[in-house]
Amino acid sequence: MKLLFDCDGTILDSMHIWTEPINRIFEKYNFSLESLTKEEKGEIEALPLGGMCDYIAENLATDMTSDEVREYFNEIIEEGYRSSLMPKDGTLAKLEELHEAGFQMAIASSTDSMYLKLAFERLNIGKYFDFFTTPDLTNARKSDKEFWQYAIDEFGVSPSEIMLFDDALYAVKAANTAGIMTCGVKDFPYNENEWDDIVDNANFVMDTIADINIEDL
Repeated sequence: MKLLFDCDGTILDSMHIWTEPINRIFEKYNFSLESLTKEEKGEIEALPLGGMCDYIAENLATDMTSDEVREYFNEIIEEGYRSSLMPKDGTLAKLEELHEAGFQMAIASSTDSMYLKLAFERLNIGKYFDFFTTPDLTNARKSDKEFWQYAIDEFGVSPSEIMLFDDALYAVKAANTAGIMTCGVKDFPYNENEWDDIVDNANFVMDTIADINIEDL
């Protein structure tokens, strides 16, 4: 089994680095993430940073340009990955265990690889992953079939031989459509409202990837 991991909310305890600045700019225009439907939330979560900034400038902060929105986010996001974001409890030990056991692992994230690599270098975990599947490398969103085909092609196996670990409902659904096995991962409170749907759509679920049992893979 080849292992494909989401990063934000699955490996890194990092969702706040996105939701807090998003909520601040949403609140300025009398919106909130909590008011969005699951489909709207999934649409935004699937966007890379540039796409999210375009979306916000076009649909919410209409008095700001996309570049101004990007400047608002960029300093917060880059500094977080470079300096402060930490892995979720038990994650590093489990990745080391999987690596030592010989599992081929890769990343599937809607965050551009340049940010992820900043954190992975600091935490010394880049060595565990053979490749990144991200919007900047695939020219596709995580909700697109082309995104998942990129990972399938890189692994060089049938989709059913790949297991995705992810905390986002839209990603679980998209990976399922591509034929990839899925394991939904809790990241409360950020995916609490979606959890029942994740349970219904994923092949498996777990509280954290630290709970992965090698013998079950």
